[in-house]
Amino acid sequence: MAIETILVINKSGGLIYQRNFTNDEQKLNSNEYLILASTLHGVFAIASQLTPKALQLTQQTNIENTIPYIPYVGMSSNRSDTRNGGGNNNKHTNNEKLGSFKGDDFFKEPFTNWNKSGLRQLCTDQFTMFIYQTLTGLKFVAISSSVMPQRQPTIATTDKPDRPKSTSNLAIQIADNFLRKVYCLYSDYVMKDPSYSMEMPIRSNLFDEKVKKMVENLQ
Repeated sequence: MAIETILVINKSGGLIYQRNFTNDEQKLNSNEYLILASTLHGVFAIASQLTPKALQLTQQTNIENTIPYIPYVGMSSNRSDTRNGGGNNNKHTNNEKLGSFKGDDFFKEPFTNWNKSGLRQLCTDQFTMFIYQTLTGLKFVAISSSVMPQRQPTIATTDKPDRPKSTSNLAIQIADNFLRKVYCLYSDYVMKDPSYSMEMPIRSNLFDEKVKKMVENLQ
């Protein structure tokens, strides 16, 4: 999954962080990104209002809100090699610290999807957009150049069917794991900055560098 752009949108719909990871000359300007952020916020709010009514009509009350943990998404190859049994990188891996987080990954357990009634993925013929929402309403958006295939149809049965393990579902899970780690970086390098004001644009070089490195590891 190649990430082209990372956006962070506050709970009011304001764009507080935007970073491009490509040298595309046709990229949007700062004003267009502000419009994109406010538009996404509006579409997200509309989806949040429509989804509960749809759930009541279709009686789909058994929706899973837990995202499975996918090991070492966006982490360096050293950690992946260690997980796969490579013993030569153990010493190097232990020396790499994740800020105030302990261990070789930011988290190692499934986590709750707080985006229970809003927009999680937007697919077009040119790109795919993933949205991860936190409990406080902060939204982390990843725009990928990868185009996801359509979901596979499910067969209706009397028992509870298993959710299809399509490529699209896997991509959403990878994106959720990745964006949650960006959220971990945000909580470590932005929220702990005494000069940072809530809901204001992010101006943190450490956060910027860590996000860039994580995007490079993902590609």
